[in-house]
Order: sequence, then C-alpha cells, then structure tokens
Amino acid sequence: MNMAAKKSTTILCRSIRFYSRRPALPRKRNYWLAAGTSTLLCAGGFTWYESDSQARHVTLAVKRMSVATKVGISVAIDYKKTQSRKYSSEEEQLNAKSECHQRCAERVLAGLQKLGGIYVKLGQHVSAMTYILPIEWTTTLSALQDRCDPTSEEDIRKLFLTDYGVPLDQVFEEFDWKPLGVASLAQVHKARLRKEHTDQGDWVAVKFQHPRLDEFCRIDLKTVSFIIDTIKRMFPDFGFEWILQEMQESLPQEMNFEHEAGNSYKLKENFAYERKHHKTALVVPEVVWAKRRILCMEFIEGARIDDLDYMKEHGIDPSQVSTEITEIFSKMMFLDGFVHCDPHPGNILIRPAKDPKSRFTFDVVLLDHGLYRTLTEQLRTDYAHLWTSLIRGDEEGIRKYSLRVGCRPESHRLFASLLTGREWSTISTANLSSDRDTTEIKRVSSRAKGFITRIYDILETLPRIVLLLLKTSDLLRGLDETLRQTGDKYMTYALMGRFCAEAVWIDARQHLIRRIKESPSITASLGLIKSLFKAWWEYQSLEYSLWMYQLQSNTRAKWSLIWHHGAMKSKRDKKEDHALRYADAATVVASAT
Repeated sequence: MNMAAKKSTTILCRSIRFYSRRPALPRKRNYWLAAGTSTLLCAGGFTWYESDSQARHVTLAVKRMSVATKVGISVAIDYKKTQSRKYSSEEEQLNAKSECHQRCAERVLAGLQKLGGIYVKLGQHVSAMTYILPIEWTTTLSALQDRCDPTSEEDIRKLFLTDYGVPLDQVFEEFDWKPLGVASLAQVHKARLRKEHTDQGDWVAVKFQHPRLDEFCRIDLKTVSFIIDTIKRMFPDFGFEWILQEMQESLPQEMNFEHEAGNSYKLKENFAYERKHHKTALVVPEVVWAKRRILCMEFIEGARIDDLDYMKEHGIDPSQVSTEITEIFSKMMFLDGFVHCDPHPGNILIRPAKDPKSRFTFDVVLLDHGLYRTLTEQLRTDYAHLWTSLIRGDEEGIRKYSLRVGCRPESHRLFASLLTGREWSTISTANLSSDRDTTEIKRVSSRAKGFITRIYDILETLPRIVLLLLKTSDLLRGLDETLRQTGDKYMTYALMGRFCAEAVWIDARQHLIRRIKESPSITASLGLIKSLFKAWWEYQSLEYSLWMYQLQSNTRAKWSLIWHHGAMKSKRDKKEDHALRYADAATVVASAT
C-alpha cells in the first residue's frame, strides 16, 4: 500500500476513535455524524482502490467470481426444484423442463456476456453441442458466436505500447479503429505499416488479445471449476468436466500469439510441396511479426466460406470448395498428424484464385492458428484405420480402433454415431455417403439425449486430443452439408477414404519392410513380400477408382460452370439489348418533342 493510501487509512481510524469516545448525540446530529463517517469511509476506500493495483485486481476478481457463482448456483437450484416437483401428466413435466431449460439458458447467457473472455469461449463450446444438449440451451447460447464486445481504442493503445515498446502511431501509417472481427479472446484491425517497417507500406491485419484476459484467466478457470464441482455434487450424472479440462489445456496456447505464429509456419511447411506444384488451394497468411498478445500478418480480402452468394457472384463452385476443404483437412489428420482444430466458418475465407497457374478457380484462406494438435504416429494411424472401418461399415474394425483411440469397450456404436453424426444402421450398411435428412438428424439427436449418461462417460474417458478431433469432424461435416450443392456426398467420404488408405498403406509398408529385414528365412521373407505387394495393390486400386470418379465429377462440375457462365452472359446480353432499345426509344421520343 502506498503513502496516500496509508495516510487516508490513518485519518479514517483516528476519526472513528474520536467519535466513538464522545457521549451520545441527539438524533439529528447522529444522522450527520453517520453521513460524515460514511463519506470518510467511501473516500478512504476509493483512495486505496485507485492507488493500489492489487486492490483493484482483488475487487474485480471477487466481483467476477460472485457473478459467475450466483448464476451457477441459481441454475442448479432451478433444476433441482423443477426435478423434485410433482406433475399431473407427462406433458406438464416436459413443458416445465423446457421452461426451466429456457430460463437457465437465458440466465447463463446474460452472465457470460457480462463477464466476457473465457466465459464466452465456454458458452461457445456448449452451444456447439447440439447432439447432446436441449435445443433451448444451444439456440440461446448460439448468440455468443457473433456477439463479443470490442476492446476500446485507449486499451488497444496501452496494450501496444506495453508489448511492442513504442506508440502504435509510430508503427502504423493508417489504422482502422473499426474491428474487422471481434472474438472471445481477441479482435482484428486493418492497418497500413509505415515504410520504415516494410518495403512497400503494406496493408496488414493486426490481432490484439483483449487485455483483461491475462489478468483474470487463471481465477476465471478456478471459478468455473468450483461451479462445475458444485453442480456435480447436486447432479452426480453431470458430465461436463471435460470441457473445463480441455479449456485448461487449450487456452494458454490460444492466448500466446507467438505460438500461433509458429503453428502458421509449420502448416505452410506441411503444404509447401502442394503449393509449389499447384496441388492445393490452401493459402496461409504471411506472419509479419508476432508478440505474445499482438500478431501482425498479411491482410487478405475475401468472404466467409459459407457465403454462397459471393461464390455465385465470382463463379466459384461450392461443391469443389467442399472437396478441397476435405482434402486439406484429411491431409492434416491422416498424413501430417498436425491438425487445425477450430475450422468454423469465421476462420476460413474464400476468394478468387490469385495465382494464374493454379488449377483451382478459388483460394481457401485458413485463419486463426491458435488451436492445433499434434497426433502421435500411433494415434494418427489408428484414427485412419477407424475412419476406414467407418466408411466400409466394418463393425469389427470400428470396435478395435475405437478402443485403441480411447473409447470404452462396447461403446463403439455410440462413439461411431458421435463421430459421424449418423445412425448406426447407416454406418453398419456402409452408407455414410447418403444424405442426412431432417428426420435422421432429429432421431440421432433424440437418441443421443436418451444415452446422455453413456455419452458423458465416453467424453470423460476419451483423450483430450480425440475430443478436439471429434469437434473438428463435426465442424467440417456442417461445412460440407452447407457447401455441397450437388447431393454428391460420396466424394467427401471417397476423398477421406483415399487419405486413410494412404496412411494405412504407409504404416503397413513400414511394418512389413521391418519384418522382412528381420526375417530369419527366405520362405518367410517371400510371404511378407507377397503381403507387401497385396497391400500396395489394394492401395493403388483404390487410388485409381477415386481418380476415375473424381475425373467424372470434375467434368460434370466444369460443364455446369460453363453452362452457368453461358446463362449469365445470355442474361447480360438480354439486359444490354433491352437497355439499347430503351435508349433508342427515348431518343426518338426526345427528337419528336
């Protein structure tokens, strides 16, 4: 505590002692005495608060804890009362539960919006769990996906000076104070670098972490842990501890933008060959420089990946975009083992291709590289085997590899449904490529809620990295259903199958070559060589089948695109012809008058 705070406290204590020794005063004088004492207390407290940063931190932390705890306990009590109440009919009970869900979801939404930061991140996690949670919760909390409060200009300037060491205006010639986007952890601004900081005075995107996150992250996580533990005691079947555990692991990485820059560099390296030979549409923005809480990168203009009107306007086929996204993420998961785990539509941009040599009409720009996971060789191979079994409808393979990636025994069917979003009857008949209609989606969701305790058990026991793969698959499935216009869902699983087959072949080749080298006899070696050739032939057959199918599909897409351009040109010609006729008619009328 500094001298000003000590002086205020001393004066306050002396005043209290002085008045406590005096005899009782009349009521009116007591009133003025109380008012004077209160004023002194407030003034002393305010001086201490303003002059001591630790006091300010403690006060704000207690306030945040009290808001979060109040919301958590009120929700738990509301559910307990609703659960223990007597109902005259099943319909009345269902209505009461639905109303309770809605009340509690609205309370939680208001609390999360008030607190911001990691609480919004927590709400976003929960809102995505449409296959488990009641619709009242997911619909209400979905408001958090696009509504985050921006950090003020003053706080951004302070953050930049603290982390970069010079005022913001010395680095940027122009700075747009209206954010390009605001998320739960950061916001992004467009700016132009001064020429002394770059050769050309380039436009850049500058990402700033919300300053308060650093201050309250640890205590917010402890508060959330306390609330979850309290709810767990009241409801033993409650199984959301894994969300907290995942956040505790992910947040420190997502809040370190130097780590994000490193992920960006590694992804570019993994796709360097494909970029050089024009085999991918993936574009990763160049990092200009990175600090722990500020990231300066190349500015790229484009539209969100789910903006179908933009694609139509620029002659981009959404189905081809979906195919390319499937290829990009299949390579990450099954071959590289280095996976971007947050591919929601706000993190992927689409734009017309900038490279004239590209075989694509578009670029897929991947943003926000804070959340990645590196798969071990064993997990990567087992995950490839699991998806191969899912595509083939091979229950024995699904059971074996579900267990190897961390699922409980005999929960493989439920796990398969969670991973694919499909009914077991669809999976077991190798029919994943069929369209998911509304009826199946509702049935999967309804059955998931019926098995809620078993699902919680699965999610609790799965390794955190597999949970993120589960989330990534869910986000990619949603994108595919938005983009793939032709109803040709087979392409998605054929592409995944190809990458899985390549991963399985590479693993089999390494294993068999090692065994051949260690083989004690020529006969045994010949048998292993035969097995190696068989594995190679199966892989090549699948590659050829996919190549033929992809050729047919691309030919259909090209003809469709040609027809689209022809139709659009015909419409433009008609409009121009109509405009010319109108102009001629107007000229005739004008000359006549």
